[in-house]
Amino acid sequence: MTQPPEEFSGRLAEGKDWREIVAWVSDLPPMSHVAQKALRLVEDPSCSAPELAKVLTTDAALAARVLKIANSAMFARQREITTLNQAIMLIGLKALKGVVVAATLRQMTSGQSKLEQLIWENSMFSAMVASKVANLIKVRWHEEVFLLSLLHTLGQIVLISQKTTSELYSKVIKQIEATKVDYVSAEQQILGFAHPLIGALVAKKWNFPGETCQVILHYRDPVETVDSDVEKQIAVVQLADALAHTSKIGSPDGYPDQNPLVKRISTLLKIEEAQLNKLIDDAKVQFENERALYSS
Repeated sequence: MTQPPEEFSGRLAEGKDWREIVAWVSDLPPMSHVAQKALRLVEDPSCSAPELAKVLTTDAALAARVLKIANSAMFARQREITTLNQAIMLIGLKALKGVVVAATLRQMTSGQSKLEQLIWENSMFSAMVASKVANLIKVRWHEEVFLLSLLHTLGQIVLISQKTTSELYSKVIKQIEATKVDYVSAEQQILGFAHPLIGALVAKKWNFPGETCQVILHYRDPVETVDSDVEKQIAVVQLADALAHTSKIGSPDGYPDQNPLVKRISTLLKIEEAQLNKLIDDAKVQFENERALYSS
């Protein structure tokens, strides 16, 4: 193949070879075997909670995180959840996908650096906001949008977790501070490509559905219409990310004002200002309550 795949169109700086990026992504480690198997089971209508629990118990860290999150304020509960079987029944299979992916992404980084913490906090807060937005606008995929928004920083997490790109990525942050541009613009200037492309390629490598890859790839592109589910999902993820930055959660110094974008997308989604303000306040409370659950 001499022509780059469609997802590369307009996303590479002059002189960048798309084949080098494909080769680099191909060399990245795959998602853990246990996480892959758990995600496949979630998609199987005949899957039972005991069957899924049996798979998760083979990864102690993953199993512990599922139990931890099941006992959080994110999920209504009347009593303490003490077994994986109870946790899976409580969380539900669709929401469990987000929990498994969150654990997988967290395991990719040490969580010690300021940059890692910034990106992780943006990812988690955005996912919480996206869930609330989806509930507000009453879409049928509101249970899945947590995962979609969680994955919007996948490319960044990969870039900062790999030795070949992590040191270079620190220059991206300095570029943001110096020139007041967003992540995508700074990445294009420093790396010659941006994290939505890397995230989409990695999601494809990890066998996520094509629609999920499209949302990751386009979440920072201008949204003109929300006529299809994918367009609306992109708009929700874009709004959630922008709200994270306007709330100064996971946002580096110098990041440009996202309020104009928030206003445009919320208008497109027919969300009133008062609704949006309440949603942000609720998300901030939830984020502070849940921060430790996802950080450790």
